[in-house]
Order: sequence, then structure tokens, then C-alpha cells
Amino acid sequence: REFGDITVNLGQAESRDFIEAFLDSEPNRLGVAFREMLYRQTHGHPLFTIELLRGLQERGDLVQDPEGRWVEGPALDWETLPARVEAVIAERIGRLAEPLRAALRVASVEGEVFTAEVVARVQAADEREVVGRLSGELDRRHRLVRAQAIERLGSRRVSRYRFRNYLFQKYLYDNLDEVERAYLHEDVGNVLEELYGDQASEIAAIAPQLAWHFQEAGIAEKAIHYLRQAGERAVQLSAYQEGIAHLTRGLALLMAQPDSPERAQQELALQLALGIAWQGTKGTPAPEVEKAYTRARELCQQTGKTSQLCQILGQLAMLHYVRAEHQRARELAEEALSLAQRAKDPLHVALGHWYLGFILFGLGEYTAARAYLEQMIAFYEPQHHYPLVFQCGSDAGLSALAYNACCLWCLGYPEQALKQSQEALALARELGHPFSLADVLCYAGCMFNEMRRDAPALKDHAEELIRLSNEKGFPGWLAEGTCFRGEALAMLGQVQEGMAQMREGMAAHQSVGVRLNLSEKLCSLAEAQAKAGQPEEGLATLAEALALVEETNERYCEAELYRLKGELLLAQGDDAEAEASFHKAIEVARRQQAKSWELRATVSLCRLWQQQGRMDEARQMVAEIYGWFTEGFDTPDLQEARALLEGLSRS
Repeated sequence: REFGDITVNLGQAESRDFIEAFLDSEPNRLGVAFREMLYRQTHGHPLFTIELLRGLQERGDLVQDPEGRWVEGPALDWETLPARVEAVIAERIGRLAEPLRAALRVASVEGEVFTAEVVARVQAADEREVVGRLSGELDRRHRLVRAQAIERLGSRRVSRYRFRNYLFQKYLYDNLDEVERAYLHEDVGNVLEELYGDQASEIAAIAPQLAWHFQEAGIAEKAIHYLRQAGERAVQLSAYQEGIAHLTRGLALLMAQPDSPERAQQELALQLALGIAWQGTKGTPAPEVEKAYTRARELCQQTGKTSQLCQILGQLAMLHYVRAEHQRARELAEEALSLAQRAKDPLHVALGHWYLGFILFGLGEYTAARAYLEQMIAFYEPQHHYPLVFQCGSDAGLSALAYNACCLWCLGYPEQALKQSQEALALARELGHPFSLADVLCYAGCMFNEMRRDAPALKDHAEELIRLSNEKGFPGWLAEGTCFRGEALAMLGQVQEGMAQMREGMAAHQSVGVRLNLSEKLCSLAEAQAKAGQPEEGLATLAEALALVEETNERYCEAELYRLKGELLLAQGDDAEAEASFHKAIEVARRQQAKSWELRATVSLCRLWQQQGRMDEARQMVAEIYGWFTEGFDTPDLQEARALLEGLSRS
């Protein structure tokens, strides 16, 4: 007995098992999310569990379906405590001496998990004395809290405690009046700032908590500051939905403040971070992305911030690039680079080179693209990782390595390209930023291996990209991975399944306005259609792809489109048109200085000439392009060219 009451050890009954058994004692369709929330509320305490469920049933939050099974109603009110639960908690809290109740009131404001040193400083009490009360009377005697952990903040000790049941904390917090609650939130926020003030990474981690305290205290300026910090940190960690929530709250608070130059500057920072967050969760062409960057551009004109305008122009260039509006993307990227050069801003000059590098790759201007990308690569060091992620949502240095690998392959340097691809992938995995890794897997992994016709490697990288995208919620990269996996399956002989996945990925992309790389995807689909014995469908797909090339100027696989068209025409017996298509492919490749595409088209043309008995012409043409190469002689394209050359020499 304690205080004249009989003490019953309910702890033995408190578990998830009790919740599961009690819920399932009656027919129900209550899912995992409901069961998790019930456990969070009660921690399996039998009385709390039974009474909370009874309250939900009595209020109609839980209802019975026509078959008599309990299901969730239109809304669930977890906030209202049943009278019996509230009475039990009130009785237990009421037993305590006032100093203990006062400490718990402060603790309830910090949250379910709280800090002894915060409680002590808010109460202007001795820290050791507060720890003694928490660990002694409130933990071992009254079983209301438990010690959780001790951490170090530089030279300071931080002692973590947790309420043994969330409902204890909720009861204490709900019973504070509005004035007392606001004062305590301000006090707790100020003490947390003092404790964490010189620990930048630590204070960023608790920024959401600080924002909440200062918002509840009615100190909007500090709340906005910490919401921005929390949002930017979430974006850097690829936690885009969390970032959107923080940044949107920050904007809502900011818009309630008087208009001023300071407000415009704060909104600009919030809009920039919000644009990156929407890119991560909905894809670059999403309306929310364009809205954020358009508003940010307007704010730049008000504030005259050159560096941020460079960033915005670059992000708008990327938006148009992903929509396959390549010329508009190029204009914006050139504007961003010119502005950065006039401002002598090294970071934004490097980013300007990157924007132009990947856009020129899409335009099929490989030599110019490589020159820009290599300027970004020369600037890049891994310690620049987080500033780059903050500026554009992805690590531009890693992206430059990935695109440069593709450029090197197209220009006829397959070994250098492979080395660059492997470097980009290794570094992306080492740095561990999920969105940047997805970007590198797409280009240094999937696209690179698709171009060099390495189907097993393409399949591996596509499946890794799909897993990562599913895990992190990247719909755009998921669509890319699905397309590339379909291409790999078709190359490996699973043609029907491959075509289905390609179509699925393309449909997902087009539904959100992504048209980037569509010409390449149609090229791969046409090749699969040819393998499936559907040359007419393949030619129709190629006609669609070539029309897209003329509309968008996306020309990085133009030579391959004409070569493949020649192969399909040849399969139909139209030698003359096939030869014309092969010549067109070679003409495009030469204009682009794309030796790998030229080699592949030359082999197709010269095989036709071999069949026609035009041995000398074929031998001379293959020897000329084969003789240009200085590396990569074990790659499939060069091996095929060598075998053809040897066959022609024997004839």
C-alpha cells in the first residue's frame, strides 16, 4: 500500500500484445496505423487502452460496418481524454508535492521527451537537484517518467527523460492556461537556444522544436527563422515532404507580418528552398516548382540579390530542360552564367557551366558540353557537396561527372567514359545524398550503359534506381528507372515485358509533364518492337521520335534514331531507303563529332554494302573510322567493327 491505496503492477500487462489481443477480441478492420497510434497514446496500459477505445466508440470515431466489424469513422479524435482516464491521471498527479508538479508542467511543454537541464534553467533551480527529483521521486517512486539518455553538447551534459505514458504529458500540457503556456514555451525555447547555441549542427536538428516553441509563444520572427532552418535541413537530407511542411508553415507565418524589405528577403529564401523541395517530391516540371521559382524571381527584382537570381535562373533553366524546351533552357542558363561572371561569383559561375553542360548534351553538342562540364568538375571538391545540394537540390559536381561520362562515350573515348562513370557512382554512394545518387544512377549508370549496350549493368543500375526511388519517394526517378529496366529486359530477350515497362515509365513521365529523354526512350521502344517482329510499329515509333527531335531540338540520340530506322527499313527489304538513313545517321554523327555513333552507323551501312558486293568501299570506310579510335577495343561496337573489317579484308 502507498498513500492508503492498493498498488497493482499494471506494468506486466502493458505491451503491444495486450493492445492486439484486446482489439481482436471483437471483429474489426483496424489497420497498422490505428494500432500504432493507440500504442503511442497508451503504451498498452490496460485501463487507458480500454477507456480510450470506449471513448472513440461512444463519440462515433469508431463505428461498426454492415458486417458488425469495427472500422475507423470519418475522423478520429485522439485529443479528448475519456473522463475515467483523466480522473486516474489527475489523481496520480495530485498526489505529488507542488515542486514536483511544477517540474512536470515545464517538462510537458518541452514534449514527451524532455531535458532535465531545460527544466532546471526554466525554474532557476539547481540542475543536480532537478535530476535527483526526476530520477528519484518521479521515476523510481511515482513511475511517471523514466531516464532515457545522457548526451554531451561540447562540454555540457544533457540529460534526457521521457514521460512513461504520453497521456501524462498530454494531461499536464492541456491543463496549462493560455498565458502560462505561452510564457513557458518562450522560456523553454530560450533555454534550448542557450544550450545548443554554439553547436550549429545540433541546433539545426532541433529547429522544428524551436519553431514550435516560439510560434506557441507568439514570437513569429524566431518561429519563421527556425522553420526555414528546419525546411532547408530536411531538403538537404532529401526529406522533401517534411521540408515542404516546415517551409509552408514558415511562409504562412511570414505573410501575416507587415510588408518590408526584410520580409521580402525572408520570403525569397523560403521560396527557393520550397522550389527544391517540390522538385524532389513532385518532379522538376510540377506547377508548384514553377510557382515557387517565379515568385522568387519577382522577389529578386525587389531585393536586387544577384546570387539568388543566378540560382533561380538556373533552376528555371532546369525546369525547361526537363520539359524538353531545350532552347529556352539554354537561354536561361546563358543568362545565369553571364550574371554570375559579371558578379565574379565562383560558385554560381561553376553552376552556370554545369547548367549549360547538361543542356548542350541534350542538344547533341557534345564537345561544347564537355568543355562546360569539365569546368564544373575542375571547380568541384566533395566538401562542396552540401552548398551545391542547397543551391540546386542535387550535387552538381556529381551530375557533371555523370553527364561527362556520357559525353566522353559519344565522342569516342569509351575507356575514359567508363572510368568517369565509375568515379561518379562511387563518389555518389560515398556522399550518401539520395537525390544526388538517383541522378548519378540515371546518367552515369543507366543512360551510359544503355548507350554502350551493356544490358546486365543497365538492368542492375535501373533496379537500384527503382529501389532507391521507392524508398525515398522520388516519382520522377522511379519513372526513369522503370523505363531503363524495360530497355534492359528487351535487350536481354524479355521483349514483351520490357516494352510494357518502357510504356509504363513513359506514361508516368508524361503525366507530370516530363518530356526529357523521350526521344531516346522511343528509340529503345522501336528497337524492342523490331525484335518482337513489329517493324511497322517500330518505324511509326521512330517517326514520332524524329518529329520530337525537330520540335524540341533534343538531338543526343538523333544519329542512333536514323541508324535504327535504316535497320528496320532493311528488314523490310527497302535497301535504298535504308542506305539513305544510314548516311543520314553518319552525317548527324559527324556534325556532332560523335565518333561512337558514327562507328555504329558506319558498321550498319558497310554491312549493307558487304551484302551488295561493295567490298572496297565498305573496307575503306570501316578502316577509316576504326583507325580513329585509340581505346576501348574490347567494347562490343569496336569488336563488331573489327570483325566486319576482317571479313571484308578476306573477301
